[in-house]
Amino acid sequence: MKTKQLPKISFLLLAAATLASSCGNTNNGKIALTSDSTSLEEPLKGCYIAVIKRDTIQLAITDVKGDQIEGSLIYDFWEKDRSRGTFSGEYKDSVLSANYVFNAEGTTSERPVLFKKVADGFVEGYGETKTEQGKEVFSDPDAIQFEQSHALKRTDTCLP
Repeated sequence: MKTKQLPKISFLLLAAATLASSCGNTNNGKIALTSDSTSLEEPLKGCYIAVIKRDTIQLAITDVKGDQIEGSLIYDFWEKDRSRGTFSGEYKDSVLSANYVFNAEGTTSERPVLFKKVADGFVEGYGETKTEQGKEVFSDPDAIQFEQSHALKRTDTCLP
């Protein structure tokens, strides 16, 4: 009869050990994630669109690896040339800082872009730029202004 209770006792000891080891856990129920894991928060991947009168801006985040992010950007301004291209950069402290390579007026160009994460999407940062070592950079990153009224909101579908 005692041999039949051995599996029950083993199970109870295992359950008690598991419970005891989790009691000392100080991460308040949050799971630590490695750079190749999926975040439990709303994922950054997806499309974000702002429509301001007749102008449209789309930020599409297509790849997230740790703090490295890639995607595409479309600026479709009314009665102005459309620019379309790709970006790659870093997401740190709720700010996406990237280099945007795009085509506009038949010419390929590049410039820096900044987007700050807000509750329902992103807002773009604007500031003075200068050329440094043949590349356009923000003159004073601390003076960047984020236009809250032009928020790019998350959408289910991307523009073609």
